Amino acid sequence: MEKITSVKVDDIKTKIDKQDIYIYNGFMAISKYIKSIDEDIKRLKKWDIEEVFIKDADANAYGYQTPEDFEKFARECLVYRNIYFNILEKVKTSLGDFRYNNIVNISNLKSIIDSILDLINKNMNAAIELLNIENLSRDDYYYIRSLNVSMISLMLGKVMKFPEDKLQKLGLGAILYDIGLIRIQDKVLNKHTQFTPEEYIEIKKHTVFGYKIIKTNFRLEEEIAVIPLEHHEHFNGKGYPRGISGNQIHLYPKIVAVAHSLEKILKPIRILRDSQKTPTYSKILNGARTIENKTLSDAVREIIKGANIKFDPIIAKLVVGTFSVYPIGTVVILNDNRRGLVFATNISYPIRPIIKIVSDENNNFIEDGEVINLIETNKLLISGVDKDSNILEEVKSRLLDKKENNDGN
Repeated sequence: MEKITSVKVDDIKTKIDKQDIYIYNGFMAISKYIKSIDEDIKRLKKWDIEEVFIKDADANAYGYQTPEDFEKFARECLVYRNIYFNILEKVKTSLGDFRYNNIVNISNLKSIIDSILDLINKNMNAAIELLNIENLSRDDYYYIRSLNVSMISLMLGKVMKFPEDKLQKLGLGAILYDIGLIRIQDKVLNKHTQFTPEEYIEIKKHTVFGYKIIKTNFRLEEEIAVIPLEHHEHFNGKGYPRGISGNQIHLYPKIVAVAHSLEKILKPIRILRDSQKTPTYSKILNGARTIENKTLSDAVREIIKGANIKFDPIIAKLVVGTFSVYPIGTVVILNDNRRGLVFATNISYPIRPIIKIVSDENNNFIEDGEVINLIETNKLLISGVDKDSNILEEVKSRLLDKKENNDGN
């Protein structure tokens, strides 16, 4: 049986000559085959990772190693986006029917969860890239958030090896996690000035309302209803509505809390209320977006920082393994100033993904750039993330044009 022990990040250098370094549960931080580790150690500290694990391990081999693999990935992203928008229409119909007409259709919701799981099962990487979709209709924001929170929750559930019945329950509760907002008074939801203490108390009731709706209207099980009830509870006991902590919180809402926060960071709200930058829930429902540009990489980092505070530390650390430090679709800046698009993650080594070079050192687009597995090189390091780049959209646009030209011939 192999031995696994913990080690402080500051002590990594004394261990690296003979052993691999892991962040959590098999997710490698630094390989024994990489000798230039100072930057990797700095990066772990930047991510507030204080402790890692060591064990003997062989170097892993990964797929997605060629330009052809990248083109396949980009084409799959195009296909997945069409499927995503079809699912979104079904979400709008199902949640809209209840929101406006009090119509409940559980079979439609279960069909939606099946469709999401099918996407994840076929290609997790392409499914993750869907979280980067921009320029969506403001009117659809409530439905987009419900869909994405369910999708993220199911990704985490898959990583946690939930059986099919548990995934269905998790997905249903996640897609209905904010259903209680429809019971908040319009005069509070539509208010454009700062909430009074009394109004904030009213807003927080959406968790209890959601629980009652799922039990009474949807007639679903307790372990599904507990998701809207507890998704604002914090691991340290400072959440609401009951202020419970740790293992008092059900596992499902712990997962959904992380998913909700990831989605909220990616698509945050910033509405001016008089002189204060605080959101109104009417804007949340109606789709206001911020001008601040956040990436999935930023979101993952915020989750890690919230471990043991807002989030269960085990679930927070699983986020790194699921989405990686540099998630799918991230444009990273290398130490030679070239840009690379992350299109696959080294599952056991999240800070060194597989990238395709997409621009030169002067940021000129390169269509036929090389594919590099950063675990295999000592010379190239990631120095930052290009938050303003839209290179993946450029690549997919060119592939779509190429496909249309081929279809026309």
